[in-house]
Amino acid sequence: MTDCSCLHLRSAPAHVRWLRQVQRALHPRGLVLGLLAALLGAFTSGAGAQVVTEFSAGISSSPAFIATGPDGNLWFTEVGGIGRITPTGTVTEFTGVTSGAIPYGITAGPDGNLWFTEVSGHRIGRITTAGVITEFPLTFGTSPRGITAGPDGNLWFVETSVDRIGRITPAGVITEFSVPAGAQPFGITAGPDGNLWFTESLANRIGRITTSGVVTEFTTGINGPTYGIAAGPDGNLWFTEFTSARVGRITTSGTVTEFSAGITAAAGPQGITAGPDGNLWFTEELIDRVARITPAGTVTEFGAGITAGALPGGITAGPDGNLWFTEVNGHRIGRITTGAAGAVPTTTVVSATPNPSNPGQPVTFTATVSGNAPTGTVQFFDGAAALGGPVALSGGVATLVTSTLTAGTHAITAVYSGDANNLTSTSAAFTQSVTGAPPAGGPSQPIPAMSQWALWALGLLLAAFGLGQLRARSKTRR
Repeated sequence: MTDCSCLHLRSAPAHVRWLRQVQRALHPRGLVLGLLAALLGAFTSGAGAQVVTEFSAGISSSPAFIATGPDGNLWFTEVGGIGRITPTGTVTEFTGVTSGAIPYGITAGPDGNLWFTEVSGHRIGRITTAGVITEFPLTFGTSPRGITAGPDGNLWFVETSVDRIGRITPAGVITEFSVPAGAQPFGITAGPDGNLWFTESLANRIGRITTSGVVTEFTTGINGPTYGIAAGPDGNLWFTEFTSARVGRITTSGTVTEFSAGITAAAGPQGITAGPDGNLWFTEELIDRVARITPAGTVTEFGAGITAGALPGGITAGPDGNLWFTEVNGHRIGRITTGAAGAVPTTTVVSATPNPSNPGQPVTFTATVSGNAPTGTVQFFDGAAALGGPVALSGGVATLVTSTLTAGTHAITAVYSGDANNLTSTSAAFTQSVTGAPPAGGPSQPIPAMSQWALWALGLLLAAFGLGQLRARSKTRR
């Protein structure tokens, strides 16, 4: 494969880009291209309250993906081997894989070991927490990538180049299942419904496979190729769309919602994981950031502390309550806190005036956030739809006035963004009732004006009535 420019590398599909990155790092021109990547990243780094720490000591190659092991450490794949990093940053590398294998996806298995894929070696690997590696061969050319522990006590993985999903028992027995041609499955995770869910890097689809091998695909509402996938804290599956810069949510019945607000254009969302704070966290490979999305869809991006040109890729929740991610360029592992040191939990409560209200009547929603002098913003939602944009807190309170509510019942929630001293929080749903009656105490109706002829006619009638009364009284006197 020939070398390519940094910008071309960043626009390539995720798995192709990573392999090119590995080759580039081994090429003499890698330093020059790395500097170009750093310059590009310098203009795209974001700021945030979360604290980022990077570890490079002991890492000799390009890390790809990362998982939390059963031993309380983090385990990651890299060119030529498997790495282990403790929560304090001590790295140990294990190089017992076949030469040229390029380990890729990694997950903790049900047997107390770590299991990984070898994208170039076309094998599934197993490594004990003591570092003993065993490899299981697949058919040449399968290019396995994502891997996860299944609900059936086996490991499940994707075979990208041949459009298959594989299953391997802890003893090494392999079974393969075909998916529709052209899918190029990429990521895979166990769902809350007892099935496996996978992404398709060349199709706008999400796939579901039962433990018996029955495949169902979902396309409605998906507007880009899908890459990373994770089970969320809300009972849904969450996935990234690398080329369209979106994060998607799919229910176990297949209903899709996509989120793009708050995600920088061309960010390159890649790995995604459920965080210990009740949110989803994902990497933005093309702009060197890590981002957080709440179950309601509010996105916050963090770039401070991430080296420019790092190319963050895989991400996982660590045993220490933080998020850990890989940096392909620079041979680093990053750690980002879910809240800066001293951050406290918060609560958000919504109220409204008036309630009930009438269609078209202005309603003021108030979100009150309690915590450690919280600052930041609040995003109001009507169901899944955002009401306006984020509203800045003032004295722990954010207000939004809207007159767009239609008749019916509305579930209003507010999502607080968090800051350096406060964790994010989402309010309970507040019920706003909108009736069809006209507004109570509304403006009085004007008295209809009478024309000049109408006034003359009224005057004649009154005059005639008056004359009639006078005649009646005159007869009575006689």
